[in-house]
Amino acid sequence: MTTPRLGLVLGGGGARGLAHFGVLRVLQREKIPIACIAGTSMGGLVGALFAAGVPAERVEEEVLRLSRVTEQIRLVDVELSAAGLSIRGRRIYNFMADLLGEDLTFADLPLPLAMVAVDIHTGREVILQGGLVIDAVRATISVPGVFMPVDLGDYRLVDGGVLDNVPVDVARGMGATRTIAVDVLPSFSVNVPGRDPVETGLQLAFAPRQLTEVYHVLMIMIAALTESRLRQYPPDLLIRPVLPPNVTLLSGFNRAEEMIAAGEAATEAALPAIRALLAEEHEGDANP
Repeated sequence: MTTPRLGLVLGGGGARGLAHFGVLRVLQREKIPIACIAGTSMGGLVGALFAAGVPAERVEEEVLRLSRVTEQIRLVDVELSAAGLSIRGRRIYNFMADLLGEDLTFADLPLPLAMVAVDIHTGREVILQGGLVIDAVRATISVPGVFMPVDLGDYRLVDGGVLDNVPVDVARGMGATRTIAVDVLPSFSVNVPGRDPVETGLQLAFAPRQLTEVYHVLMIMIAALTESRLRQYPPDLLIRPVLPPNVTLLSGFNRAEEMIAAGEAATEAALPAIRALLAEEHEGDANP
């Protein structure tokens, strides 16, 4: 009998991605055997911590500490260049290095991991599975227009959510025979033009209307691309935690406990389906 290879896919979503910690809390508690992790942006960062075996207690302690605004401000190192204001990311690098170590490589990880970024030179997706883990984390979280791109070899990398926000295809390429995907961004497929929207999208507090609409359009584009890719590479189980619309990519880190609880609740509700998925795989192996 072959042991099922369960791949966990963690999508990007900034502060909304804090829900991934709740997902992992339940999977660890229930001893669900994860064989590999593929993640984009915040999902890549959370996946890296899990794959590296950083104790969950320490991670959650740091996350809750960072829910304080004063701590978040300390992570911001703004630089003015010809491209305008952007965050260099050095302080975030140092924060992650404290948790992961600066010298940790993908080969050192006890659990296979892949992160997704996009090369802005070629406009192509880059799957990061080698070299220093900390460099890959910095690349996958580099939201365009907010963080400076990361130069890595011949690549100039930005957030992988630009092309593949919930990378089920990557987990399949890693050998996963079953996949659980977690999407923390809005899906607009439930809406019907001409009727009141069921999904209203994310809400930017105190932002001018024009900026809010540009941001909303960006979310619509990412959601449409995600839906398309999920149809092409459907996960065996898709978890979508119920998250408030005023928690966005860049705001809501002060609500970490709430986000973690939402991820936990969604995963607990999905446990029967997860167990059925694993049982299905075992039955398939027993009856070729």
